[in-house]
Amino acid sequence: MKIARPLTPVYLLFVFLTACSPLWGNSLPTPWPTGYLPTAVALTMAALPTPTQPLLPPPVADTPTFEPSATPEPSPSPSATASPEGLTGTPFPLPSLFPTDTPTPDFTPAPASAAAIQILTPGPLSKVRSPIKLLSYIVPGDDNLTRVELYGEDGRLLARQLLRVYTSGKWAYLSVEIPFEVTAAAEVARLQISTEDQFGRIQALTSVRLVLLSAGYEEINPPGNLDERCLLESPSAGARVSKGKLTVSGQMRPFNSQPLIVELITSKGAVVGSKMIALQPAADDSYLPIAAEMTYAIPAATWVRLTVRQSDERIPGTIYLFSQEVYLTP
Repeated sequence: MKIARPLTPVYLLFVFLTACSPLWGNSLPTPWPTGYLPTAVALTMAALPTPTQPLLPPPVADTPTFEPSATPEPSPSPSATASPEGLTGTPFPLPSLFPTDTPTPDFTPAPASAAAIQILTPGPLSKVRSPIKLLSYIVPGDDNLTRVELYGEDGRLLARQLLRVYTSGKWAYLSVEIPFEVTAAAEVARLQISTEDQFGRIQALTSVRLVLLSAGYEEINPPGNLDERCLLESPSAGARVSKGKLTVSGQMRPFNSQPLIVELITSKGAVVGSKMIALQPAADDSYLPIAAEMTYAIPAATWVRLTVRQSDERIPGTIYLFSQEVYLTP
């Protein structure tokens, strides 16, 4: 009979280690070689974005691209507007009833044709309600004064304004409203503008016939021909005349069939010579020749104002007047 020997500690350790080992031998294979796993983990962590970097790049706005082109030519700098030769065009400058920091342009229409007073609006036979919106170009008289008057069909004065206009050149632009009152539904009237010289003599006067309305719609007509109605060829402005005789010749577009009245007026208002010229207006309002010889009597050489005027055939008063100065000697 064999007696069992006690297990030694070394033997017990061997049995324990053998029991912990898997029965099938080695562990499952991995996709990386043995010992490469720490390296793969380190590479994966390095490839991940850092917290300060966005996972996706920010959107970039499309930047327009331009095809190369030739060097652009410099645009011409704006030049000052040339002064028109006539005053019939538009647009018109701003009103200048009083001095301003920006003076109105110096208009210089052809002196042989442009009227000293040009009514731009309202035009002839316009139907207007109160107030009348008057626009005009004017060669100012003495002390830059201009008189605007409105007469009814019976000759009564409906409105009057004495205005002082300013200009940096020859022409002034007038813009003013003329209020009026009429009792009838409609009434024919004459709107006139005049200037005077330093002696109170009328220097220029022009008119426009209107229809005044107490109610209804306005009808504003265009200004028509703005040329001077009287064009004198002789004597010229500032001419010296002697021997008591003066020959007047030129062209005229009369308003009506009333005779033309030619006068020589001294600085004191005395008429030292006068003549009447009969003239019928043309159907197309064209110029007609005028000629007259007049005598004068003066005690000494003096400057006088030669005036050519025509009366209104319907409303009492002067409808048109042209004048220029001449020097008379006995």
